[in-house]
Amino acid sequence: MNLPSKLKFKLNKELDKWTCNSRLFYNANLEDYPDFASGKNLETEDKEAFNNAFVENFYDKHEKELSNAVEIMNVDWLKIEHEYFKATDKLFKEVQFGGVYTCYPSIFNRNPRFIDTKEFQAFYKHSSTTNYVCAHEILHFMFYDYIQGNFKQECGRVGEEGIWKLSEIFNDVVLRLPEFLSITKQANPAINPAETEQELADAAKLWNETKTINAFITKYLASLN
Repeated sequence: MNLPSKLKFKLNKELDKWTCNSRLFYNANLEDYPDFASGKNLETEDKEAFNNAFVENFYDKHEKELSNAVEIMNVDWLKIEHEYFKATDKLFKEVQFGGVYTCYPSIFNRNPRFIDTKEFQAFYKHSSTTNYVCAHEILHFMFYDYIQGNFKQECGRVGEEGIWKLSEIFNDVVLRLPEFLSITKQANPAINPAETEQELADAAKLWNETKTINAFITKYLASLN
């Protein structure tokens, strides 16, 4: 079986500061930590200092909890790692994927991914389990490697946003297949906000008709013309 490098778990306080300061994530942080409300209307420079201090203080106060989270996430992942990579190996027909996957447990429920470096964050109290987040993100990395290696011209035509949406739809279809449901134990995970239930249903129907990644992507991209 073609097993990629094992997934590594590491704390990264500086990355959490970036997550906290990103405009994309800031308002959502208020959902988990109401204390952010007092810094919401600060000027940019003061807000950054406020956010950085919050992250520093949280890491200081919850050092043991966060360290334990790293260990728990690693132990939980090892319980499904073999079967997960066995399933992805079958899915991608033993395509060789390189690189190291790194998960940074985060204090924020934003879970950004970085395709080029195969790194991502996972909220350490995620309601869908951190195993599901890891399975979701690693599948993204594999998908991007696959499509950029086999559909490079089509990627250029569809554009970055189109490929991103396709990757989310692909993930939502694949992680609902019986072999993956038995691994993640998430029978009906939430779909991406940019995707409709009808789009998911159409994509699931297309997968049932094609059964392979190559045929699925080819027909999906053809439908965009």
